[in-house]
Amino acid sequence: MADDGNSNSATDNSASDTSEAASTSPNGTTVLILFVLGLAFALILVINRIAADSGIPFVPYVFWQTFGGTVILLVLAVILGSLPPRTWAHVRVYVVTGILNLTIPYLIFAFVAAKVPSGILSLGLSLVPVSIYALALILRLDRFQVGRFFGILLGLGGVLLVLLPETSLPAPEMVGWVALGFVAPLCYALNAVFVAMLRPPEGNSVQFAGGLMFMGSIAMLVVMAVTGEWWAFGGEFGAGHWATIAAMGVNALAFYMIFELIARAGPVYFSMSNYVATLAGMGFGIWIFADTPSLWIWAALVMIGVSLFLVNFFTANNQGH
Repeated sequence: MADDGNSNSATDNSASDTSEAASTSPNGTTVLILFVLGLAFALILVINRIAADSGIPFVPYVFWQTFGGTVILLVLAVILGSLPPRTWAHVRVYVVTGILNLTIPYLIFAFVAAKVPSGILSLGLSLVPVSIYALALILRLDRFQVGRFFGILLGLGGVLLVLLPETSLPAPEMVGWVALGFVAPLCYALNAVFVAMLRPPEGNSVQFAGGLMFMGSIAMLVVMAVTGEWWAFGGEFGAGHWATIAAMGVNALAFYMIFELIARAGPVYFSMSNYVATLAGMGFGIWIFADTPSLWIWAALVMIGVSLFLVNFFTANNQGH
């Protein structure tokens, strides 16, 4: 640990690089990553619901999807060059991001998946952009821009249309579960900012994602041991088992893209993937589970869609001058 000074310097350089990335105008690649990542977030909520409805115990379910994703990413890292770096600066990123971006939110999502429609739960992801933007401004990782600020607030207003009216949720008793589900997106917001601040310059996104999921799988193994809730694909192989396997691949892809998008465009632009996830999550809920959103939910979707457009438009327009 004698190179702490170098680690601090690397952290400062990483934050500087992220600020420069935040000032880069969105291009075709970043827009594609943004939308694919949003779809992956929404798909995970659907997969969680299938696993929960199939009776898969939620703690082992989170462990296995995390462990499987770790194997996928570490194999890719070896193919591409080497395993994730193991310096203190890198391990710190793996631990922080593993807790904030995987262990806590995935336990929450898996726990409430059977209690709240996946489409409504996905609306909580809309809390991420405004939270990230506020943190990025406070920590000087991004600049204030009126149009983008208004767009993010509009998306937050869409979320409030879900929580406040009594008729927006299928059942009033869901409010508590929805509120618990919304804790997870706040963890995502903190994670995005920490990635921007702490990521060392050495290492690629596959390596960082692999390190994150490795630490997350260790944490979940400990949780599984403490709760005594063991499960290893027992019982007749069915939809829940397939959902667990699917979650491995989707999570591996999503965590890779999180690091890649933040490195390319900064944490604020990355945060907009959560609005894409909100729209996609509602669509999946209607298509797969026959969810029937209220008028309040439809109004929220319109506000979130306009918000997504405004943030992208003003980001590109402001950076073009």
